Amino acid sequence: MKQINQYDDCMNKGNVNLAALDLNLITAFSALLDHQSVSEAADAVGRTQSAMSHSLSRLRDHFRDPLLVRDGWAMRLTPFAEDLHPRVSAASEAAKLMFATSFGFDPATTTRRIRIAAPDLCASLFTGLIGELAKAAPLASVEFVEGTVARQAVLRSEADIGLGFGRPKSDPNLVMHNIAPLDWCTFAPKQHDYHRNMTTKTWGASRHILVGQGSTQEGPVEKVLRKHGIERRVVCYTSNFSAALNLAAETGALLTTLRSPFENIAKRLGMVALPTPFKMPDAPATLMFRNDYNNPYSVWLKELCQDLVS
Repeated sequence: MKQINQYDDCMNKGNVNLAALDLNLITAFSALLDHQSVSEAADAVGRTQSAMSHSLSRLRDHFRDPLLVRDGWAMRLTPFAEDLHPRVSAASEAAKLMFATSFGFDPATTTRRIRIAAPDLCASLFTGLIGELAKAAPLASVEFVEGTVARQAVLRSEADIGLGFGRPKSDPNLVMHNIAPLDWCTFAPKQHDYHRNMTTKTWGASRHILVGQGSTQEGPVEKVLRKHGIERRVVCYTSNFSAALNLAAETGALLTTLRSPFENIAKRLGMVALPTPFKMPDAPATLMFRNDYNNPYSVWLKELCQDLVS
């Protein structure tokens, strides 16, 4: 009875000044109740831990209840928070629907700019999607969002689609779609010595193009080379993979990178994809979307991507 009276007292019209409340608290509250962890809730909605702690403090003051309490190494909901959980979840979903802008969505007439957060080496994986958009949504455009972590960009609604490497942990705010792991190769001009003698010695003695800002940057290939004590001669560092492939083709150098994003482009440049002389681990990749099943635009985009991005 005390909990019911407490809730009624908090939500009574005379006590609630909605103008004084930040409605972003609904999203924060929903994440806190779902994850029962300040750090995980912050990560789920793309906020800092200190900002989420501040939101929790405001919610505690408003409801006059601790909401989350320490239970050993973990946190648990108070009985009052347990009672509120379904109502908060419903309010969060209602808020998303109220502010949605894609009701009555029609791909044939949409002028949306579809934002994709992905590493630049994976941009070409979306060529099938872009080609299909020319037919299904001819007025739409695509923008690649740079300088951001895909998962965070999607959670913050800075991107409609995210592509990241690895298998991220599940998140109620995200829909994940695993794509086939990407394998590695060495792109070489057709007349290169490595094409005739694919040994570690020939590979290491060759000239190489490396994507990075300098010799201190260690990527996946460098980690494997260090593990096996293999050295190579890097003659050029560049900041993106498209430039690296062109440079390799023009200078007769080798470029070791993921195969599928560049294989078709490499063929047009007169290069061939050859095995690396050492074992490289496959790179699993995951497409990420916001969990918004009631939004027809989101549903359409997810279905389109899952068929065309690979």
